[in-house]
Amino acid sequence: MTLSQYKHVIIKGISAVVPQREINIYDEAQYYENNIKKIDRMRKIAGFYKRRIVEEGTTASDLSIQAAEILINGLHINKSNIEALIFVRQRPDYARPSTAFFIHEQLGLEKSTLAFDISLGCTGWMQGMYVAHSLIESGACKNVLLLAGDTPSLEICIDDRINAPVFGDAGSATFFEYCEKENSAYFDAGADGSGFESLISPGSGYRFGLKYPLDKHIEDNKNLLEPFTDKLGNEARITDIYMDGIKVFGFTMKEAPASIKRVLEFSNLNETNIDYLILHQANKQIVQNVADLAGFPEEKAPYSSFENYGNASVASIPVAINHNLCNKQIKKKILCCSFGCGLAWCSGIFNFNSVYLSGVQNYIEPENKKSRQDWIDYWKKKIKGE
Repeated sequence: MTLSQYKHVIIKGISAVVPQREINIYDEAQYYENNIKKIDRMRKIAGFYKRRIVEEGTTASDLSIQAAEILINGLHINKSNIEALIFVRQRPDYARPSTAFFIHEQLGLEKSTLAFDISLGCTGWMQGMYVAHSLIESGACKNVLLLAGDTPSLEICIDDRINAPVFGDAGSATFFEYCEKENSAYFDAGADGSGFESLISPGSGYRFGLKYPLDKHIEDNKNLLEPFTDKLGNEARITDIYMDGIKVFGFTMKEAPASIKRVLEFSNLNETNIDYLILHQANKQIVQNVADLAGFPEEKAPYSSFENYGNASVASIPVAINHNLCNKQIKKKILCCSFGCGLAWCSGIFNFNSVYLSGVQNYIEPENKKSRQDWIDYWKKKIKGE
């Protein structure tokens, strides 16, 4: 475990953006034999209700760029003062280069601004927070813009009843500044690589990915693309998300409460010093169980973000913060804890009494936004030299 204290970083603001397209679990009754009582039970136990998903052609960077613009305007940030741009994501716009460079251009940042991606799952925002605090505390930067977003719906078939009802899409932006006055933040972070197979997209990378050129390797690629039946009787592919729910749940129940207790002990604080425990919104049941095991009452650990937006993966906690705390007065501190893909965890305690929150805002598609076909045509012409 890594325990760290940072004394000279202030969180200036957090924004969150979600797609306008909303799916209600009751609208998917056909997947549950039109059994409304069954859906009611799922909603009561796990919190399944609504989620937001992007339209074709919209990516995590699009959502996060809009979140950044909201934050820049809301805080009146001078873009020339932004010294580092971090983009945390699972699904980049391109395999190369890092999507941060595209975002850098779209936001009109200075050439002197450092830009890079971090590829992480549900712990992404918290670990991005860790990196941003480290950059500022070390003296490398005085101002850092952290973007965190994900669009799991682009990789999940609507018929996948294990993953489709759980995940929603979202983007976020967080801005940090150096401060002379002591303003302590505390972190606990760790990983258990023995569980890397518990939440994974096996055929998504280059370990045994598609063979190129595709037209000459049709037979070789069939094993990746052809469907088969999983242990629950559902259609699956090697390229799909695979989750061992029992192992992930067991990991979470063991490591998340322990991490929360460690960071509290490290900071010499306890539950009474914390206004809210904002957990990664995996589902209602997990939020309630982790909070209980960590010694927090239910009223301090909200889960309504999951009910309204689904599990927003990388952006889960900033969405939950904006959904639950936008109109609340934070008198003490908040404690955030994320856990998931890796398997990994990260907890942090932050002063939050002067943080600007935008609330959860709907994504508004720019008038000049390229469609999927527009992008295909654009790149064909560019490669042809037309």
